[in-house]
Amino acid sequence: MTLDRGGFQGAERLAPTFDGDPAHVFLRENGDTWTVGRLLAYAADIARAIPADAGPLIAVRSHSAAFVVASLLGSWSSRRSPLLVDPALTAEPAGLRTPGELVPVLAPAHVADPWSDVSVVESGGAPLAAVFPRAGDPEVAFFTSGSSGEPKSVRKKAYQFGEQHRVEAPWLGLTGPLTALCFVPAFHILGYIYGFDMPAADGGATVFYRGGAPQHWVDQIRARAPQLVVAVPSHYRLMAQVLDSPLPPATYVCSGAPLDPVIGDEFERLAGSPVLQVYGSTETGGIATRVGPGPWRPFPALTWQRRKSDGRLLVKSAWQDPPQDWYVTGDAIAVEGETFRLLGRADSVVKVGGRRFSSGEVVQAALAEPAIEQAHAVVYSRFGELAVALFVVTHEDASLTAADVRRLLAGRLAPFKIPRTIQVLTALPTRGIGKVDEEALRALVSPDAVRRPR
Repeated sequence: MTLDRGGFQGAERLAPTFDGDPAHVFLRENGDTWTVGRLLAYAADIARAIPADAGPLIAVRSHSAAFVVASLLGSWSSRRSPLLVDPALTAEPAGLRTPGELVPVLAPAHVADPWSDVSVVESGGAPLAAVFPRAGDPEVAFFTSGSSGEPKSVRKKAYQFGEQHRVEAPWLGLTGPLTALCFVPAFHILGYIYGFDMPAADGGATVFYRGGAPQHWVDQIRARAPQLVVAVPSHYRLMAQVLDSPLPPATYVCSGAPLDPVIGDEFERLAGSPVLQVYGSTETGGIATRVGPGPWRPFPALTWQRRKSDGRLLVKSAWQDPPQDWYVTGDAIAVEGETFRLLGRADSVVKVGGRRFSSGEVVQAALAEPAIEQAHAVVYSRFGELAVALFVVTHEDASLTAADVRRLLAGRLAPFKIPRTIQVLTALPTRGIGKVDEEALRALVSPDAVRRPR
């Protein structure tokens, strides 16, 4: 399984934490404290619970960051790779288990899980000695929903995280030992990289905080004063609503979905620190960053270009696998010197009445209306032809009907670009860590759907 990657480092970058002082408090989670020794002891419990005939992949299904971290260490000790699964999935997704390959699903014993095979009890026994994947070994896999909404497994090798950390940490101005406060679950790549990997690589410490009210999130930031805060747009939107004084200086990272520039500006005004947006994907890792609504600045050592045929962004970096190949993203871009702007999904281009346009244009036209807080458009089939449906959410103090939105768009778009279907919703359906559920939106405009505009 070993692959020689020359200068690329493997997961031994985590040794400063897990080969270090067992009394070091690495993780705090919703009031529970986890020393390195306690995590390694829990990892020993997990390693013993893994069936002897299990294949190379061990599925891990838990909201608990402590269980995820212990499962990483326990899986690695048996030379297996953990597959992190979103516990919010209510049914076991197709493709999780391949015929002939035993992939047990692990979960904490105190959590009732409908499709886990192995429940693990923390015994408080002896810790195991940390074993780390080598550079070319699989380190972890993420069972994630792509842009299509269809769950899939994405495997990542140890050198990919090592290379991204080598480039990204100085790019973000982060120096170890790093302290992080993460509002994103550890089973998601965003929580894994920023909440687990970066603090562990420098012998730092991390706090994972789940649930709670926005005021609790603000209180955690004030109490912890971390160097790094990891969140998604909804966190910053809700925190901005309760802030009454500046927060401690930190690198405030946002990813997972677009951040409304109005929300970013409001948070920076109240908190005293800007929100650093990170653009990337599970497959590519980090691609670029920006503050505010400006263009995206690609990471150093990342090569990129715009594909002439369809305007898609192509990227190539040392933290992709294989690193020498171009990866074709699903996003269309406009080049601005050494930076680029995202124009929306490349597959959002639709041909209506013989003329092509992007549904992203429709969204931008809707968001130009101050009364509209959120907007999302999907392409769907209508009487055998493609059409665009627009869904909007208004600010609490605004009241718009679908007819109102149509009249507003008529002043900003050519007639053929105005969506056939417009619905005003109380909220956009989301999945994962805040991405809009486009399949749920398409279901609202399917022929048998009951339309309930607000």
